[in-house]
Amino acid sequence: MRKVFFSLIMGLFLLHAAPAFAQTRDELEKQRQQIQQEIEDLKRSQSEIKKNKKESLGQLARVQNLIRKRDAVIVTINKQMRLIDNDIFTNNREIYRLQKELDTLKSQYAKTIEYAYKNRSSYDMLNFIFSAVDFNDAIKRIAYLKSYREYREKQVQNIYNTRQLLEQKNQSLAQNKTLKTKTLSEQSQQMKKLEEEKKEKDEVVAKLKSRESELNKELLAKSKVERNLKNSISAIIRREIKEAEERERKESLARSNAAKTSRPTTTTAGTTAAAKTRTRVASKLENTPEVTAVSVGFENNRRKLPWPVDRAAITGHFGKNKIEGTSLVEDNVGIYVQTNVGAPVKAVYEGTVSSVHDIGGTAAVTIRHGKYLTTYYNLDNVNVNKDQDIRLGQVIGRAAESDSEEGVGEILFIVTVVVGNNPKYLDPEDWLKPR
Repeated sequence: MRKVFFSLIMGLFLLHAAPAFAQTRDELEKQRQQIQQEIEDLKRSQSEIKKNKKESLGQLARVQNLIRKRDAVIVTINKQMRLIDNDIFTNNREIYRLQKELDTLKSQYAKTIEYAYKNRSSYDMLNFIFSAVDFNDAIKRIAYLKSYREYREKQVQNIYNTRQLLEQKNQSLAQNKTLKTKTLSEQSQQMKKLEEEKKEKDEVVAKLKSRESELNKELLAKSKVERNLKNSISAIIRREIKEAEERERKESLARSNAAKTSRPTTTTAGTTAAAKTRTRVASKLENTPEVTAVSVGFENNRRKLPWPVDRAAITGHFGKNKIEGTSLVEDNVGIYVQTNVGAPVKAVYEGTVSSVHDIGGTAAVTIRHGKYLTTYYNLDNVNVNKDQDIRLGQVIGRAAESDSEEGVGEILFIVTVVVGNNPKYLDPEDWLKPR
């Protein structure tokens, strides 16, 4: 009894799970193709860069990105393999069940044929009917013979249907086995490519290690630029807070003067209405419902914001990152995003331009989104101005060439939130759409 119950539960589970498996396999295949496309983009980007250049941190980052994405492809293939194995196991078990069912149906049908043969005489059938005790009994016997004939026809149909279903399951099993063979081959190819890319990475690391002192100077120069950027962002925040406080002071004075000339009831109602709009703890920059709404909108789009450039590859992650094969550590205030030279750089969310500033001869644009700020550094052809309202996706400039790699476009993208009077730097990858 327990075995029957267990088999029933498993059957129901697999019946309901089968569509989910099929859907998951489609999703995994779509995900694998997307990652594969990103790998092709990275490899195409590598081939476009001049080969006679010395090895750079950007080159190492690209190879590391390739390895990460190749690992992701292999993980996806392994998941696909598990689902295929599940389908093969389910098909084998279903084939076994259907074969037993078919054997049972054939056995039962054989017995009915044997019985019909033994009672094949029409005289026997008439004798069975006319031996009824009364008319109603005769009608029942005729109905019995009719239902018996229908039962035999139904047996034939069940045998036919079971054979059809068994044939379908065998075809599905064959398709899954073919797919498994193909997937295993793809897995093997991806593993070989992964090994090649790891060797390429080791070669780049070895060459970078030989010029560690030179790289250290590059990192110091980068740190100086980032320090100037942070000072500039801090100055922007202090100015924005000062302007917000001044506006608040003037508005408060205006409300006070209006209260003196208004009836008390009106003042109370206005104060209550204003209090009702303050349903969220605001920073000093969120001194109006409109600004607060922009902040809330930015927060609600965490991990949904579009990338500032269409073709993007991260060559420097946020925070402290040890450079493989060396004793060097880079500490990034944002993320370095590689793209094409001259690629359009777009605002990731609506806001207002707080500043268009120059950092060591290179342009940067800072856009305020309520209490959040986004900064885009290393721009050419900036086409926005201070205090200009910006739409989501609006082009604010073009990506300039990287300082460390000829022929490669690169921007530094920074996300900041104002806490009290100070900036807090956030990891932009936590806000952008996953790639």
